[in-house]
Amino acid sequence: MKYLKITFLFFGIFGLTHFTSCSKKEKIEISKKPLLDSVDIYIQKMRDPALGDSICLNYANKALKLAKKNTPNSKNIDEILIHKSSLFGNLKQLDSAIANSKELLRSSIAKNDSVAIGNNFSRLAYYYSINFKKDSAFLFYNLSKEIHLNLGDKSKVGENLVQMAIIQSDFGDYYGSDETSIQALKYLDKNNIQYLTSVYNCIAISAKKQNDYSEAIYWYDKAFNISANDIEKIAIQNNMANAFRSLKDYDNSINLLNKLLGNPLSNNIPKTKARILDNLAYTKWLANENENVHDDLLSALTIRLEENDLYGLNASYAHLSDYYKQKNQKIALEYAIKMYNIASHQKSPQDQLEALQKLIDLENSNKTKKYYIRYVRISDSLKDADQNALNKFAKLKYDSKKNRDENLQLKITSAKKELELEKEKNRNIITGVSESSIVIALLIFGYYRKQKHKQEKLQEIYKTEIRIAKKIHDEVANDMYNIMNKIQYTTNSATQILDDLDKVYLQTRNISHENNTIETGINFEKFLKNMLSGFNNEHCKIFIKNLQETKLHRIEKHKQIIIYRVLQELMVNMKKHSEANLVVISFSDDKNYCTIKYSDNGIGNNREELTLRNGLKNVENRIKAINGTVTFETTLNKGFKVSIFFKK
Repeated sequence: MKYLKITFLFFGIFGLTHFTSCSKKEKIEISKKPLLDSVDIYIQKMRDPALGDSICLNYANKALKLAKKNTPNSKNIDEILIHKSSLFGNLKQLDSAIANSKELLRSSIAKNDSVAIGNNFSRLAYYYSINFKKDSAFLFYNLSKEIHLNLGDKSKVGENLVQMAIIQSDFGDYYGSDETSIQALKYLDKNNIQYLTSVYNCIAISAKKQNDYSEAIYWYDKAFNISANDIEKIAIQNNMANAFRSLKDYDNSINLLNKLLGNPLSNNIPKTKARILDNLAYTKWLANENENVHDDLLSALTIRLEENDLYGLNASYAHLSDYYKQKNQKIALEYAIKMYNIASHQKSPQDQLEALQKLIDLENSNKTKKYYIRYVRISDSLKDADQNALNKFAKLKYDSKKNRDENLQLKITSAKKELELEKEKNRNIITGVSESSIVIALLIFGYYRKQKHKQEKLQEIYKTEIRIAKKIHDEVANDMYNIMNKIQYTTNSATQILDDLDKVYLQTRNISHENNTIETGINFEKFLKNMLSGFNNEHCKIFIKNLQETKLHRIEKHKQIIIYRVLQELMVNMKKHSEANLVVISFSDDKNYCTIKYSDNGIGNNREELTLRNGLKNVENRIKAINGTVTFETTLNKGFKVSIFFKK
């Protein structure tokens, strides 16, 4: 009886409570209508661009506060959060945009809305990207790609892959970027013009950064042909003109830039106009060093100073430094210093290296060594940074795969023991097959490398044979023909004929010396000395100073080969052109750096003739290949000097 009373009491209280709660609910529903109206009004004002981003953001906050208070699960909340992220982005408040996008992501995860989760991963990645947090952006684009891949949304998969490829290219992972771009093309529909243009442009930029300019032009052309954005078309054609310039196809480059300069849209955008004007003037000067482009280069510089276009200023200073290099080295040096300061302010290591190279070439004081040491330090740091970036990408790919695998594991926790045993057996089989595949792949790779090395050796032998054949034809064969004519048609003495034959013998010996195998390692110094001494004769004396003290046998083998070929090139150049009777080659070292100085008392050259010699160009290119510097000093009838400086 006691329990019966309690039961009646419980239901009585429940009924009363239920009745009063229904009554309150009706009042709440009535009171909610003005709130809903207010939310709609705030949302309407939030979307009014005429009010300005700051005011729109204020209305968005009011709308969000009311929406959360009134209907916590309303779709309005997601709509407001999406628009808030956009407003934060417009206001450059990127940390707030990221925080707001994370809130939106949490909301979609709570609702288990896969489509929204994928879109919000992509949105978060975008704001990380423009906030220069590229590694985080890559991770979230990859997560978005995986979600949409499971949903079967090919278009979204392709769009995410394009963004990932662009980030890889920015970090210098050009091979990975090309691989991702090609994968993106498999998913993108032909009507997705925006992303197809982006992926073509990305492939072109990667090719250009790898100095494959013909390939870059091909992809720039594809991007241009499908682009629907006129401003984007101008940027693509400007890049294409620069690629033509790099190929020394100056006519195509100039024609394209002239066309862009005549486009009214280009002239309405100051930065774009300055970029085209500067590139056009610089290309004209490269095509003809007598072309008067001074005013155009300065006009572009003036626009960039007015616009505070730091990236553009960097290019202007570089071009002006090159322009003045032969005309006025003092002015060229001033522009190189300005370029270095801008590059340092922008924290752009590649531009700093370019500026330092100009400073090393132009500076004649004791600052050269300081610039060189800074060049080596930045170059080494850049290599380390590139490697760290590649390692980070590898880890990001691994982490995303690991997370995906862990999520899949959660779905099979209730599987039966027999199934687990079967899976374990399958894993062992897969492991065995994988290990066998790896071994086979390594064997194939080893064979490929061996064959490639063999082909490279054959190619090098072929080039050497061509070079030797040309020398024999140009030098030995002509002299032999002259000797035969003398014997057949003249009455020259035997002594004169013997002298001519001795000359031919010396020529063949020199050809042999120029193309023999270089001995590296412990005997390198002795081998190098023998080569240099081989040019010693009764007409020209060779003096070699401090060779043993520099201990060149300790440097890397590829550097030994380069030093040998460079000095051999200088000696051949001396014999052919200088008419010197005295040559001094001195070696010195300072801790980790080595200096080699060449000097002769020959007829010398003027600067114009010096720049035309292929042999000296080879010397410069070889020394740059080991991050060294080389300077030439010559005056007509006052001899020829060369200074070489490199890190051991």
